[in-house]
Order: sequence, then C-alpha cells, then structure tokens
Amino acid sequence: MSKIFSSEGIVFRTIKYSESSIICDIYTREKGLRSFIASGVRSSKSGNKAALYRPANIVDVVAYDQDHDKLSRIKEITFNYLYRNINLDIRISSIAIFILEVSRNSIKEKEANEELYDFLNEWLKYLDNAVNYHSCLHLKFMLDFSFHLGFGPLDGKNKSKPYFDMLEGVFCDYINDSPNILNEDESNIISLLHIKKESLHNVNWSKSVRNSVTDHLIRFYKLHLSGFRDLNSMEVLRSVL
Repeated sequence: MSKIFSSEGIVFRTIKYSESSIICDIYTREKGLRSFIASGVRSSKSGNKAALYRPANIVDVVAYDQDHDKLSRIKEITFNYLYRNINLDIRISSIAIFILEVSRNSIKEKEANEELYDFLNEWLKYLDNAVNYHSCLHLKFMLDFSFHLGFGPLDGKNKSKPYFDMLEGVFCDYINDSPNILNEDESNIISLLHIKKESLHNVNWSKSVRNSVTDHLIRFYKLHLSGFRDLNSMEVLRSVL
C-alpha cells in the first residue's frame, strides 16, 4: 500500500491530461520537485478545482508517495495562501511568472530543500504584498536566487577590481573581448543589486539598462546551470515594465 504524505508546495506547471484530468509539477517543501496527476478537476462537476492548480499558487497537498520518477496521485489539495495582488496587477503577475519560469528552469533535484523552498515562498508573498513596487525586483530575485543555487557572485567590486567576470562569478581587474566579462557600468549594477530588496526604491535605472542587465543575468545562469533555457516570460515582462 502506498504511503501518503502532506506538504506545502508551489505549483510550477500544469498541463491538460485526458478529458478531465491534469498533470502538474509542484515544488514541495517536504519532498522537493514532484509530478502529480489530479483526476477530474476539469470536469463540469468539479466546480472551480482547476483554479487551485494555477501556476505560482501556494497550496497544501496530500498525495500518495511514489518514486521520484513516477506520477503521484493527489488525494487532497487546498490553498495555503490566497494572493491579493499577483492576480490583479499585470506588472506584479508578470514578475511572478518570470520568477516561476526561472525557478522551474533551475531546479532539477527531486530531493527536499526547505531553505530554497522557503526562499521562493517568501519572495512570492513579498511580491504579492509589495508596498513599494519596483521594476527591478526581477533582477534582485535572479541575483538572490543564484546564491541559493550555489553560484552567486561575491560583492568584491572596488577600484582595483571594477569588472564582473560571469564565468568565474567574481569581480576582476581585467577586461577583454570575452562576452562573459561586463564593462564597468554593467558590473556596477551587479554590485548594487546586493542591496536589500526593500531598498530598491533608491535605485533608478532606465528600461534599456534593466533589459541589458536581465540579458546578462540570464547568460550568467546559462553559464552555471546546464540546460537553462531561454525564458518565454521575457517578452511580456519587457512590455509591461
């Protein structure tokens, strides 16, 4: 008989399966990234159950515990947290979807990582409750997330080391034709992103600068994470920020 487990989780992705079921990836606090099957949630008799599986939702799930490479069947699912702004403000929802896609692109391990889960959970709730919304929040997320993934850049920028080497993840005293080494202005922005996200209101960068830094951070991720793909959410994010 299969064991049953319960866990808080973040819905990463949902795809339709058969006439009324879905398959979803949920990043759980207790079991890590798991794939589940939920039967009958798209039927006319299911009410609004499909809304529970919307990507980025924070839920409590009870499921049958299967091997990592097998689908677990969901027994029960409820909202753990109800968003107030993410689903209403297109700017905030665009950042949330960006955060979700970066996370889904980065997390491959099936094992639990409670610290990483709590980081993502806190970020989504912070975004939902952000009093001082800022158009650089997605950049701050990428920098902070890189530390949890094990390749975050050390803030060692100074007059003798003004350039950021993305491959090595350090500030350096050399610059050449390598696309992996940022110029001094770009490196300065990477350094400034080490501030607390609550202090971003002190930062004022143009849209072109934000786009450029986003491109650099995506390349930074690709250099350090095998299989990191281009982000589909970028087009929408750039159109609304």
